[in-house]
Amino acid sequence: MIHQSKFKAFMLIAVVFLLGAIVGGSLGTTIVSRKFASPPEISWRQKRNMILEKFRSRLELTAEQSEKVQAILEQTHQQVRTLEQSIKPQSVEIRNQMRSRVRELLGEDQKTKFEVMTREYDQRKAREESD
Repeated sequence: MIHQSKFKAFMLIAVVFLLGAIVGGSLGTTIVSRKFASPPEISWRQKRNMILEKFRSRLELTAEQSEKVQAILEQTHQQVRTLEQSIKPQSVEIRNQMRSRVRELLGEDQKTKFEVMTREYDQRKAREESD
């Protein structure tokens, strides 16, 4: 009798441990895959600072050179943004055409997932443009 209750207790502990391992492994895999699936988002200022720091360290810039390089990076960024804004309507049209063509290939469940993906992309793009 006592031997049987010890066995049941052991089995209960084993089942709980196994379920914990399964749940923990699943959550861990999900969290890790999400973390590494999308690169961290960094702003233009962070990118500029990284570029400037690389220039400073590798080129051994003086303080005056650093200021001038920083100004050049800012000017270049503004020029690129101006160019992007001028072609934005055409690029949006091309992207919308691509999305329409992809939708034609998808089943209903896939279309729903595709819409989620496109919303996520559009939101990420809007955040990047606001930096």
